[in-house]
This record gives sequence, structure tokens and C-alpha cells, in this order.
Amino acid sequence: MRNSEVVASAFLIIGAVCFAQWQRHTPTPQAKFVELRPGLYRLNFSWELHVAAPFPVAVWLVESSPNSWILIDGGTTNAKNQRAILEGIQTTLSSAEDTLRLVLVTHGHPDHIGVLGKVLDLYPNIKVAYHEKEEPFLSGGESYASIPGDNLQFNILKRLIPGVNSALIPSSRALLLKGQSGDVSDVFTYANWLPKGVLEYHAVPGHTPGQVAFYHKSTGSVIAADSFTHISAWWPFSNVKDISLASPPFSNSVEMVKGSQQNLAVLPGTMTFFPSHDAGNGISAKAIKEFVMA
Repeated sequence: MRNSEVVASAFLIIGAVCFAQWQRHTPTPQAKFVELRPGLYRLNFSWELHVAAPFPVAVWLVESSPNSWILIDGGTTNAKNQRAILEGIQTTLSSAEDTLRLVLVTHGHPDHIGVLGKVLDLYPNIKVAYHEKEEPFLSGGESYASIPGDNLQFNILKRLIPGVNSALIPSSRALLLKGQSGDVSDVFTYANWLPKGVLEYHAVPGHTPGQVAFYHKSTGSVIAADSFTHISAWWPFSNVKDISLASPPFSNSVEMVKGSQQNLAVLPGTMTFFPSHDAGNGISAKAIKEFVMA
């Protein structure tokens, strides 16, 4: 690492620690999924980073057909947040007929996969689906630090954050989403609990090579993963002031992020975008288009 990068990293870490402690605000994790749209539920909690202000993180449940459910993402590795997710699943799937059928992963960063190991243990027949370009990081043991970046921020931070995804998901439990877009039901030969048209996937690379967003067509809702953030403009120093729309930090390709944002903005029929890091209640499709065009 060059001297200039070392100095920049040191200032970033020291400044974040000082200001995060000054304006720390850590809500208790919800043990409840809230229905934001018919059939679309979100559990939102804070990721306590210690070196920066807490960061909102969402996981999702989708009722694909009566009593059949899909979990999207797995939250952080924090034990308190993992308990909140597992308790939230049990509370929401409260009927004896309710069944968790599938897990979808937007990408393999540690704030999106934390509880997956426990979910695989608790639900031995469940499969996990993610994009084929994310397979090296979720099943193959490759680190995101091996990816070349087109920006200084990523090239600094990837040296400071260790790889955590070593062969997390056994290949026997994995299903791969292929190509630029498609229907999630395409990963099954037949699944009467997941009709076509419930969820589409759309590749949105840039934050990671294989990140995907999911489009809940019946409600016009896009689970946008880390294509955008909707958090405090003061983060990492504060998470409670001036909530605004922005591009995600720690992205290997800023140019690809911009291209992915443009592709999402023109999806037909969209009404609301829900990033994984959202301190509010989603962003209108109109606001997304204005952001992309700015």
C-alpha cells in the first residue's frame, strides 16, 4: 500500500471512531417483519460497526403464494441481529402451514449473509439462490479483496476488511441465477408455490460482481440491495441527520454501479425502491430517476 493510502486510511478510521462515538444512536433490533406492501415484509435493524455510526440493514420476507415464504438476505454476523432475524421469521411464519421455501441472496458481503449458516441448519431442505457471478465468493472461498477496483476507496478498504465468506454455502444447497435478468421461478423445474411473475431478478454489478436486485412485480417494489443507499448524509460520523439518497460505499466499480442504477431506473412499472440500507421507508421511482439523471 502506498504511503498516501496508509495516511488516508488512518484519517478515515480515526475520524469515524471519534465522530461516531460523539453522535452514536443505536436502535434496538426489531424482532418483527413489518408488511410494507402486500406480501412484502421488511425487518430493519442497526449494524453496530464500532468504528463508525450504526448502519441500517434490512432483510426481507416475501409470501410467494399462501403460506409459502422466501427470505431475502441474511443480515449481519452480530449475534443480537441474528437472533432478531430468526425470531422475526418464526413470528411471521406463525401458522402451522407456513413454510420457508427459499433463501435469495443479493450479494455476499458480511452484512447480507450473517444468519445464513443458522438458516441452513434450521431448514435442512431449503436452497439458497444467488447470481452465478457471486458463486466464487459464496461457495468457492474467494475473497472480495481479490477483485480489482476502479476507485481509491475500494482499493484502500479491501486491504482493511478480511475475507469472511470461505465456502459459506455448500454447492449442494445452491441454486444459480443466470444472465442479466429473469424470473426467480426459473431456477426450479417446477414449484407450484412460486408462480411466474412474483419475483424477477436483475443483475446490478458494481458493488460486487454478482449483485442482484429483486423486483416484486405485483406491488411495483424493487429490493434494490446496495445499488443505492438511503442513509444519513453524515455517515460514518452520524446516522440520524439529513437522510439522503446516495451511491453505495465499498463498491469495486463506480462506473458499473452507475450503469446498474440506470438500468434499474428504467424498469417498467416500478413504484418504490427499497435499498438494503434505508433509514426511511423506501424511495419513489421518480426520485430514483431524478438521482440517476443528475
